[in-house]
Amino acid sequence: MNGDELKKLISRGENTTTQFKLRVDNAYKIGTEMVAFSNSYGGKIIVGVHDKTGEIVGLSYAEIQKCNEMLVNSASENVKPAILIHCDTVEVDGKNLLVATVSEGKSKPYKDNEGIVWVKNGADKRKVFSNDELRVMMQSCGSLSADRDSVENTSINDIDIPTLKSFLLNRYETELKDKGISGASLQTIEIDEMVTAIDKNFTIEQLLKNISILDNKGQLTLTGLLLLSKSIQRYRPVFTMKCVSFVGNNLGGTQFRDKLSDRAVEGNLLTQYSAAISFVTRNLRTVQVEKEFNTLGQLEIPLEVFVETITNALIHRDYYINAPIRLFIFDNRIELHSPGILPDSLTTENIKQGISVPRNKLLFDNAKFLLPYTGIGSGIMRVLQSYDKISFKNDLETHEFVITMMRDEVFESEGINERVNSSVEGINEGINLNFEGINEGIKNDLLDIYLYVQENPSAKHTDIKRIIVKSDATVERYLKILKDNDVIEYVGSKKTGGYRIKS
Repeated sequence: MNGDELKKLISRGENTTTQFKLRVDNAYKIGTEMVAFSNSYGGKIIVGVHDKTGEIVGLSYAEIQKCNEMLVNSASENVKPAILIHCDTVEVDGKNLLVATVSEGKSKPYKDNEGIVWVKNGADKRKVFSNDELRVMMQSCGSLSADRDSVENTSINDIDIPTLKSFLLNRYETELKDKGISGASLQTIEIDEMVTAIDKNFTIEQLLKNISILDNKGQLTLTGLLLLSKSIQRYRPVFTMKCVSFVGNNLGGTQFRDKLSDRAVEGNLLTQYSAAISFVTRNLRTVQVEKEFNTLGQLEIPLEVFVETITNALIHRDYYINAPIRLFIFDNRIELHSPGILPDSLTTENIKQGISVPRNKLLFDNAKFLLPYTGIGSGIMRVLQSYDKISFKNDLETHEFVITMMRDEVFESEGINERVNSSVEGINEGINLNFEGINEGIKNDLLDIYLYVQENPSAKHTDIKRIIVKSDATVERYLKILKDNDVIEYVGSKKTGGYRIKS
C-alpha cells in the first residue's frame, strides 16, 4: 500500500475492517483488537492516526520500533491461538504511519489471554457470549458444519419414501443397474430390495448411517432432513423460501402480484426448488427472440440462471442462521437473498472464476443426487454466460449473500397480472383443474404444466419435466390426466410434435 492509497483509506474513517490508533501502549488492549479482526473479516490497524478525528499525526523512528515490537508480541501472547500479522511503515504527507494487517482467522473462535471472545461491531468491537454465534464462527472456518448436526426427535419415519428411492437410485446407480433396478422399477420395488441390491449385509438404517443421513442414535442429520424428509418445517420452520412478486420496485411496497404460500414449499429441498422454479416461470415475461411470428418465446431471463442460483442458495446457505431464503421479483429487477456471507474468504470476484468452497460439505456431496447441479464450481460462470445483467453482493452488515438480476422495466397492466392472479386461485380463465380425486399438490403441478404449455405451444415432454422437476413416469401421468380431461392435446409426430392447449 502506498501513501496515496493509505491516505484515501484514512479519509473514509474507521469501519469494520479499519481501526485507527494514535499510539500503542497497552499490549492487552491491542490484543483484543486483533482478536476481533481475526474472528471477523480481518482488517488493518493504522497507528499514528487520531481515532476521533482521523488526523494524521505520525510516529517517530523510535515509536515505530517500539510499536512494531508490541504488536508482534501481542499477536503471539495476547491472542489465543496465536496469529501472524504483517507490519508496514508507510509515509503519508511526510509523516510515517505503521500499518498492521490482520487476516481473517482460520481457527475461530480466537480469544484474548483472559478467555474472552471479541468480534468487530462496525468500527467498534464487542464480546461474544452466544453459543449460536460461536457455532457460526466455527462453521465459517470449517471446524464445524451445521449439515452434520443431528435433528432431535427425528427418525427414519420422517423420510419421504419416494424421495428416498430416487436418491438411492441416483447415488448407487451402478450397483442397482447391475441388479436390473432402474427408474421404471421405483413404483413397485420395496426399499429393502434396493438396499439388498446395494449391499446384502446392510439394513436401510445401517446404509443411511454409513452415509451420515442418520446419526448413531437413528436420528436424521440436518442433511437427511433437508434432502429426504416429508417436511423440513416440522422441525426447522424457518428453513424455507419466501417468494414475492411486488408491484413496483420498492421492498416496502404493500401491493404484490403473486406470493408463494407457505404450504407450497412445505417439504424437502426438492419441493422448495420445484416451487421456486414454478413461481419464477409464472411471474416472468416470455419474449420473442426470433423474427418469425410462430417462433416460440423464451423467458426474459434464461431459466438456467434460476436453476443455478436457487440450487446454490439451497445448498450453500448458512444453516446456523435461522432465516429463510428470500426471492423478490420487482418490475426492474429480481433479488435472491441467501442467509450467510460467502464462506472461507471467498469473494464475489473469485466465485466468478469458478472457485468454490462448500460450506455444507455433507449436503453438497449428497444434494447432487436429487437437485440439478454439477458440484464442480462452474454454476456461477454458466449463469454469467447466460445473462450478463447480474450482480453479486456479499453483505457483511446484513450477513447475507444477495444476487440481483436486472430486467427491462416493461410491465403491462394486464396479461401477466391476469395469469398470475388466476394461478394463485388455481383456476385459469375458462379452465377448471379441480378434477375429481386430485389432491392440492398434484393440482398445482397440473396448473404449472398448463401455464407452461399455454405460453409454449408444442412443448415437449423433456421441457415439461424440467419445469416441474418430476420423474418421467410422473410427468407422463400428469400429462395423461390433462389429456383425459380435454385440457391439452399432442399434435404432430412423435419425434417433432408437442403439447398445446386444446381449444
